[in-house]
Amino acid sequence: MSKFFWLTWACVTILPAHVSASEWNSSGIDGHYVLSSLIDEQQDQKKVSFSLYKAKYNNNGFERFLSQCNKDGFDKTVSMTINGQEVKMDKICRRTADSKNYWVYTPTTHQELAFLITQFKYTEIVKIHKVFINTYNQKTNLNFRVSAKGFTQSWKKSKRVL
Repeated sequence: MSKFFWLTWACVTILPAHVSASEWNSSGIDGHYVLSSLIDEQQDQKKVSFSLYKAKYNNNGFERFLSQCNKDGFDKTVSMTINGQEVKMDKICRRTADSKNYWVYTPTTHQELAFLITQFKYTEIVKIHKVFINTYNQKTNLNFRVSAKGFTQSWKKSKRVL
């Protein structure tokens, strides 16, 4: 295998151990799915990331179930449409302490991260469209409206500035 593959694999397997989230967290709901967004601080770099959950409604509100992925680490690059613009996102499978896995999406390039930050800083609602393909290869068009409230203050609190 190529050196690039092993370098990417090594970086991604180390990544979850160094993640700490700031205070800002906002979610959007589309039918039976929740897209939860937050700011990650990873090795002195700030990132905006999204976690995709399957959910169902019960008497206490929405109960989240982790969307299934079967390994820990980088999977591939996918597209999301954010406020009408296509953004390439790295799709990463993360494992929790109790061995449950879930998908995390984060912008692939610095320019795409800058675009996403601008959307959260200067709009009240960020509209996100994602095509989700389940384990049975069925496609679902998901549309989320994520509130930007509190993003700017939380972004400024972090140490590094983009």
